[in-house]
This record gives sequence, C-alpha cells and structure tokens, in this order.
Amino acid sequence: MLSDPWDLGEALKWQPLRGELLQMTHDEHGGKALIELDESMTYRDSVCRYVVASPRHKGSKIEELQNGTKVSCAMAGIPDEQAKSSAAMDISNWRGKVAFIGDIEPIT
Repeated sequence: MLSDPWDLGEALKWQPLRGELLQMTHDEHGGKALIELDESMTYRDSVCRYVVASPRHKGSKIEELQNGTKVSCAMAGIPDEQAKSSAAMDISNWRGKVAFIGDIEPIT
C-alpha cells in the first residue's frame, strides 16, 4: 500500500499495488526484496514492473514478510533488464527514477 509521494498515490487512486515476491536478501540493514508488480506502473515518464524494497525502520527485517507481518518499506523501481540480472538488488543508481514508500503486506 503506497503512502508517498502524494501525486503517485493520486495517480493510482490510492489502490494497493499487487505483485509477487521473487527474491529476498538478508543483511545488517534489514535486507531487500525484489517484487514483480502484476501491472506496470508509470510515474514521471518512468515505467516499471519491478521494484526493490527495503525496510524503512531500524530493526525491521524484510524476512518478516514470511511470517505474514506487514513491513514499512522504501521502494525503488528498476528496469526489467536489471531485474533479470545478477545485480537485481543493486539500487545504487536509481536516482531520478520511480521511488516511493509504503507498506508491504503478504496476501494469505
């Protein structure tokens, strides 16, 4: 569920983005998740179908999703080619592309 930026939320009519968790990593910062959205989203001339999510709060871990726990995350859109590469989780060059914050909650 998207919470910011406001204009992206408005463009999406504040509807949840649905997708599939493809991969997770674990690290000292709470890990990361690679998610493929069910439908591509467009924001400020960028189109993305894949996002990399990382926990926003200290002590939170992306692996909490496996227990059915909602995790507040920062998310960055990545190109399809990157999502299919060995560097899928590297978001060091995301600047200027799709980025947003929100909660990720598993559907059971």
